[in-house]
Amino acid sequence: MSKIVYLNVPAHGHINPTLPVVEELVQRGEQVLYYNTEEFRPQIERTGATFRAYPETTLTSTTLADAIHDGNLVNVSVLLLRATEALLPFLLDDLAREAPDLVLFDSTALWGKMACNILSLRDASSISTLVLDLPSAAMSPREMLGLLRQALPKVPAILAGRFRLVRRYGPASFPPGDVFPVRGGLSLVFTAREFQPDTPLIDETFRFVGPSINLQTRGEPFPFDEVTQHPVIYISMGTIHQAQMDFCQQCFEAFGNMAAQVIFSVGKHTQIEQLGPIPANFIVRPSVPQLEVLQRADAFITHGGINSVHEGLYYGVPLVLIPHHIEQLFNARCTKAQGAGIIIDAQMKGRRILAAALRAAVDILLSEPSYRAGAVKVQQMLRATGGYKQAADEIQHYLAQRVANP
Repeated sequence: MSKIVYLNVPAHGHINPTLPVVEELVQRGEQVLYYNTEEFRPQIERTGATFRAYPETTLTSTTLADAIHDGNLVNVSVLLLRATEALLPFLLDDLAREAPDLVLFDSTALWGKMACNILSLRDASSISTLVLDLPSAAMSPREMLGLLRQALPKVPAILAGRFRLVRRYGPASFPPGDVFPVRGGLSLVFTAREFQPDTPLIDETFRFVGPSINLQTRGEPFPFDEVTQHPVIYISMGTIHQAQMDFCQQCFEAFGNMAAQVIFSVGKHTQIEQLGPIPANFIVRPSVPQLEVLQRADAFITHGGINSVHEGLYYGVPLVLIPHHIEQLFNARCTKAQGAGIIIDAQMKGRRILAAALRAAVDILLSEPSYRAGAVKVQQMLRATGGYKQAADEIQHYLAQRVANP
């Protein structure tokens, strides 16, 4: 039995893909200590891992959501550097005491990589997003200019945070070159290699294991007996970009008079009673069992988070993608390149998402068979991977290499 430490960030999109992997490792007899904030204790403990709480810092699910609310991902880099300054002393003490055989860290958990560098611990990274570097992102001049406008005011804070860490812990503690995604001696990427565009960041340490979907996991109760019409349109903006009032009204206008069943997951913080009259063909809930809904869906309107993209395409459902920031736009373009989706980029341009655009996009998805064919093509790519079981295999193989080559 090996002792494995998993260090993650307090974000559903980064935690959810790791849970089936951790459960599989535990079932295989490995000891897993999983560090995160108290908010995520219940789902982590259900895997059989031992939960360890980070000390309280400015890094929470709320601060992460706030950091990207305006679409500026550079805010997240500042937040992660500050979190590293706060978490690293704690982790150096804990990891020195635990002496794990392997430290797995999320590709945004800089504190994990630095702790491994300082303590000379064997490390691995889990990458729950596509691997994105700006030269490979094929951004337009206008998009690059917008990104620079977002980034430049944050550069002093980023440089200052990096300087403080290097001054305190030494130059060898900090990853060289591009910091994010933070990589280890093994990097697990939760997508299919064919879906990931080429980038110089990918090397021989990368393993593309595919989406981490446990088909045995059952979601919350849902009134599927009320799903009486077809086609079925599913709408969800994820756990961070939850449905805003105006977007809800535009959806009602777009599909309220359509001969279709609409399932709308509006998020925990949306007050459903304040939405006004809900069309008869809508089922509106704070959350739904997404995997089960997608098995019945004919079209999926999503923000383009990679977990939602993977889950929709895993079931061969074509997507309408409404990205809120550059990473989601990258995901959306990868989906479009496979012929599996349509992009509405109004949010990226600071414009309202209008009912007419929503209805037109869904009408195209449902009427043109090429989109379903594109989604099925990606479905076959994703299902050809090993998912969470392959991830567990790769981790154990990596551990065995250490035993063979101490």
